[in-house]
Order: sequence, then structure tokens, then C-alpha cells
Amino acid sequence: MKAYSKDGPFMDPVVRCDSCHKILLVSKLKEDGACTCGVRKVRNLFSFTPEEKQKMERWGVDPDFLVLFEGVQDE
Repeated sequence: MKAYSKDGPFMDPVVRCDSCHKILLVSKLKEDGACTCGVRKVRNLFSFTPEEKQKMERWGVDPDFLVLFEGVQDE
């Protein structure tokens, strides 16, 4: 299990474009150097839609990363 943490090195596999708000694979961003809209500034992913989750699952994003966004149940 990878340690995704704001206190450690950045290892998130997905980020969000600061301009058009699309989700981007970090590996693809490193290849292309910018989002498809041309903007290079990105932000950490804090939430996503069910459609974006499906896209990340198709991309093969680490399930441990996706689990970080699941809600917790009240006891």
C-alpha cells in the first residue's frame, strides 16, 4: 500500500487542472507538460464525481488512492 500523504513526498496519481477543472493523470501530465487546455497549473484532487471515479478506475488508478475519498460511517 502506497502512503498518500500531504506531509510526505507527492505521490498522488491524479490531479485537477486549475483552469478547466479536468482530472489528469500525473504520468500523462509529466509527458505532455500541460493540460489539454494548455494550462500547467494543477491542484490536488479533493473530490470527484461518480463519472470521474469511473474514469480513474478505467485508467487503472491505484485503489488505495480512491479509498482515501470514501466516506466514513457514523458509529
